[in-house]
Amino acid sequence: MVAINSVGATALTVLKAANVQTAAEPDASPVSVVPHVNALSSRLAPGVADALLKINALVNGKIAAANGAGSAGGVIAREGYVESPMMKLSELPADQAQYLKGFGADAAVRIDAVAVSDADFKQMVLQYGTEAWTDEPGFNDALANGTLKIQRASDVPELGYESNLYDLYSGGNLLGSVSFGSSTFNKKLYLEIQAQGIRQATGSINGQDFYVTWPDASLAKSP
Repeated sequence: MVAINSVGATALTVLKAANVQTAAEPDASPVSVVPHVNALSSRLAPGVADALLKINALVNGKIAAANGAGSAGGVIAREGYVESPMMKLSELPADQAQYLKGFGADAAVRIDAVAVSDADFKQMVLQYGTEAWTDEPGFNDALANGTLKIQRASDVPELGYESNLYDLYSGGNLLGSVSFGSSTFNKKLYLEIQAQGIRQATGSINGQDFYVTWPDASLAKSP
């Protein structure tokens, strides 16, 4: 079994729909990029918070609103993603609908990543990890000795981790985009595995949800 830890790379983002090229500074407005730490985490290592903003800029750097944000029927173009038909919030899971309603939306389009090969997926996550986690306890040793384990989050369904990305609409007008983690995250399992001396990370890169683990004896607790 495997689980997650304070190196969570999940990011909550609400992006400006028109000509977004770089991550904005954190802001109270619903059109900004806000770094989000896994609910189980008390803090991020200094380099990880910066990496969250970098990865969001990378993932969303090509986002642009056709005909301008706010225009009726505006569409956000994304390479490497597929869009669902527009849905009323009542068609979404209740917890997600309630969350999106808080941004003033009455409809949404779900954005999902296209499939990538296992090799490409692991390379993508490894590249991110070597930039973001080198200061985390045990990471460099695990990378060197082969104990670093990279999985798709869907390969560990008992963990309950899944990211969600939606374009938000109100009255047919494009508001922007929001991404967030699932509400089914298994905190109990996470804590059990952490106590075994396993450091874990979850997140989403280009829509590909990952789950990464490596040994960290400092997390182990005696039975």
